[in-house]
Amino acid sequence: MKNAAKTLGAGLVLAATAACGAGGPGAPANTSTPPVVTTPSDLPTSLPASPPVAKPPMSRPTVGPPPSDKMLPPSQVDVAKVPSGQVSAEEGALVKVHVELSGCDEAAANLAEQNAQRVVIKVKIDHGKPGQMCPQVIRYAVLPVPLAEPIGPRTVVLEAG
Repeated sequence: MKNAAKTLGAGLVLAATAACGAGGPGAPANTSTPPVVTTPSDLPTSLPASPPVAKPPMSRPTVGPPPSDKMLPPSQVDVAKVPSGQVSAEEGALVKVHVELSGCDEAAANLAEQNAQRVVIKVKIDHGKPGQMCPQVIRYAVLPVPLAEPIGPRTVVLEAG
């Protein structure tokens, strides 16, 4: 009885193997059915409707100062010593210095001088340690600088330091 079950099982395995391999690469081609040829008249005349395109989410830009910051006009800011700097003013006596940094850069801004005509802000950018591996990315830092009184029409001078 055991031998009959083994023989029957082996026969089933051989039959399944033969059936699976019948259409394989080594099998002769079936030449009784002609190939189907599609002509342009057989193709559909209209294309299916495309799916709706989702609008990207509203977000703030990833570069530069946030749009909510009130940037001072270029005529009121002297950035000759810190060319990538921009300045914005908030209500009250606070200005923000916006600088472009790379990789390992760290920045700080300090009030150096203020009078009725101008405000001088020293911007110090440390570029990391010599030989230090730094990522090649550009990022923007916002450095707040409190003033004694609102900026008004005074000129802001950014100096390296």
